[in-house]
This record gives sequence, structure tokens and C-alpha cells, in this order.
Amino acid sequence: MKNTSDNFINYYALLEIDPKAEPRKVKQAYLDQVKLWHPDKNPGRVAEAEEKTKVLNQAYQILGDAERRKNYDRMLRFTRGKDYSEFINDEAIRNKMNKAYPSLKKVLENVRELYALFKDSVKGNYKLHTANVAMIGGGLLYFILPADLIPDFIPLVGYLDDLAVLTTIMNSLKGEINAYRSWKETGKKDAFKQSDIA
Repeated sequence: MKNTSDNFINYYALLEIDPKAEPRKVKQAYLDQVKLWHPDKNPGRVAEAEEKTKVLNQAYQILGDAERRKNYDRMLRFTRGKDYSEFINDEAIRNKMNKAYPSLKKVLENVRELYALFKDSVKGNYKLHTANVAMIGGGLLYFILPADLIPDFIPLVGYLDDLAVLTTIMNSLKGEINAYRSWKETGKKDAFKQSDIA
């Protein structure tokens, strides 16, 4: 897997705001960017504008929610400059999940699905925006490596910390994950709809 954190979109840079920006500043920056990139205002590059709008919506969905923003900030700091291919692989995912407490095993099935989506995207089997691939990779990296904010050797709490980060990603990519499930079942990718986010 050749994907690195260089593809991870910094939502603060995307919205052109400081990472310490107040919530109203985040919302205003989001609205300004959406207005700028609205497909109707970019008739010569509609596909690019639609893609940019989709990423802007994901950015606001995360930065506009205090808990998701906290998890995103943690993941952003943690993944900076790391090569995902060095750490994210079948064995690493399997080992981490096997060490989990039995009560968390069911919840971790979502991690398997996220990993499958990441793997299929990196291999070119499934088309996913590079920013989304990088976000998933960052979350998986945070999950796999033991040096995150709350170490996994602290009973249960370490895993819950990892799952909080991954849940933020899964919630922000809900539409894409649903399209991926459909693709796995039918072999056809459903169009991602903004209504899938809600």
C-alpha cells in the first residue's frame, strides 16, 4: 500500500482557518468556501466543484462538531509524516483485533470493514477520493500503533480511545461506506449522495 499521510487533507487548511478557530469562524469559513465552490458558480469545472463541495461538507461535519473535531485533531497530530504502508497491513489489523477485549469484538467488525474499504481503494479495486483514503489510513494507523494518546495497555480505555477516532471517521464517511457495502454485494458502485451523510 503506497498511501502516506501526505494525502491526508488538513481541513483547517482547506477552510483557510487557524486550528484554534472558534466554532462560528469555522462555520463562516465553510459557508464562504461552499459558496465559492458551488457547481453553479463553476460551470467550466462542475465535476471538480462537486468533489470539492463533498470534501468541504465532510470537513464541516467534523470541524463543526466539538467531539469529532477533538478526535480529528488528535489523529492529525498523530499521523503527520507517517507512511501508512509501513504499519497498516492484514497482520497488524488481525493482531490488534485479537488483543481486544471480548466485549469489543463486535464493535471492531466495523474496523474490519473500514480496513477492507481502505485496502480495496489503495489497490485500485474501488474508487474513493484520496482525501478519504488518507483519512481512513490515518484512523487505522492511530488504531494499530500503540503510541497514541491513551495506550492500549490501560484496560478498555485505550481501545475506547482508538474507537472514538475510528467512529468519527465512520460517521463522516457514512455515505461512502454505504456505497462500498453496496458495491461489495452487487459489484456496482452506487453514486454517493449527500443525503447519505445525514
